[in-house]
This record gives sequence, structure tokens and C-alpha cells, in this order.
Amino acid sequence: MPRTATELPPYRALLAVDIRDFSGSLGRDHARITDAVPKILRSAFQRCGLAETWQEMRFGFGTGDGYALGLSSAALPFLLNPFLPALQEELVYRDEVNADPVPLRMRVSVHVGPVTDSGEGLLSEGSGTARIETHRLLDAEPVRELLNRSGPMTRVAAIVSARAYEDAVLSGYAADAPEHYVPAPVKVKKLTDTGYLRVPSPSGDLLRDGFLPRITDPAVVGDEGHRGDEADRSGAGPRNAYTFRGPGYVHGGTGDQYNGPHPTKP
Repeated sequence: MPRTATELPPYRALLAVDIRDFSGSLGRDHARITDAVPKILRSAFQRCGLAETWQEMRFGFGTGDGYALGLSSAALPFLLNPFLPALQEELVYRDEVNADPVPLRMRVSVHVGPVTDSGEGLLSEGSGTARIETHRLLDAEPVRELLNRSGPMTRVAAIVSARAYEDAVLSGYAADAPEHYVPAPVKVKKLTDTGYLRVPSPSGDLLRDGFLPRITDPAVVGDEGHRGDEADRSGAGPRNAYTFRGPGYVHGGTGDQYNGPHPTKP
């Protein structure tokens, strides 16, 4: 811990994207895909009338199979609505125009918090715990599973931090109904939190079972929020893979989940 107080860096709206199964594409296509990602993001911003927001980006960095950027915190609501649906539309349009052999599908994380921003274009811009958390959210199993359990027409699966959800959605600034978001436990390395899942165009198993996977056997499915369980003894069918301890229930597909940060057995 520092011995003296220091000035808090400015709050920035943070967006990170990652291409699904980038390593599964041919090596000769990697550079083309990497170069395409910021162009796709820019086109999505333009598509929904946010061209100036893209131009006012505070910092942006390629990550090989993705991109991370920071904007003024005032832009946070727009990253949820209308940007997420516009990104879905842009990826569908790109596939129609370019006829890519494998349609690009993206995971997206949205967060807000204090990060460095000198305005001088330094390589260290955007440094801070909030930046790390943005990438941890992107790697969280619940958002990965959204694309695994959906059809190819679902091009975008997003996870929103609890802070961003409260500041932009519950406040009403994003003009996006809270019912569009499903809470899910996040446990990636040192980050343990609740993320909020958003899919602009759900398909496949997401339509049948909801955003959270269903357990169909008593086997343990994983160690990051999943747990094995028996079918509901009342005969109501299998339970959701994630169950929350909290003050109330949130409906997820064909079942209900408790709303809270930690998974636990009922």
C-alpha cells in the first residue's frame, strides 16, 4: 500500500471484445481477422449513430483475437443500447457481404471504473484494476457458454459488470429493460462477482432453456459456477446449472434462479 494518498484516475467506460474460436481459424487468416476487428467495431458505432463516440475514444488496443477500448464514462449507456444490437447487425451484414468461410461471432464485456488516461497516447493508457476486470469478465464461463449453446445467427453474447448494470441499466440511462439481462456468477482467477448476460439475438438452446445452462444429470459440470444436481424431485425437470442465494428469483428460460452473487445448493 502507498504511504500517501494519490489522485484517482478518471472513470472510463470500458469495452472488450473477443472472437470466438479464433485459434480454430487457419493461421493465414489470423492477420486478416485481427485487422478486421476494430473496423467492425467502428462500423457498428456508425451503424447506430455513434460515429462521434468512436472518434472520441480515449484509448484502444488490439489483443490479437480481439480489441479493448476506453470511452468517456458518459458513453456507458450507449455501449449497451444501441451498440450491442448494432454489433449483432454489423456481423450479420459482414457475413452477407464477405461470405466468410466461418462467420465471426464475438463475446463482449462492458465495465466502468478508474483507469489511467493521460491523453498522450501512452502504451500504459487504460491501466488499472477495472481494465483487468473487463478482461476477466470476457473470459468468464457463463458468457462463453452463450455462444456455445446458441446457433450461428447469434453473433454477439455480452456480459456486463454489476457496476455498469447498476449505473446504466437500473438507472434507466440505457433505456434497456432489466428483463433483457440475466445474472450469472463470475469466478475467473481472483475475480468473484455477478455479471449480467445480454444477447441481442438469442437462438438455439438459449431459446429453449434460457441464458443459463440446464443440468440433466448429477455429474459435476465444472468448477466456475457450475454444479451437478439431481432432477427436481417434485418432477418439475432438471434445475439450472447456476442457483443463486439472494432476496428473490430471476427467471432464466424455463426455470428460475435466485438473484445473488454466489452459487449454492438449494
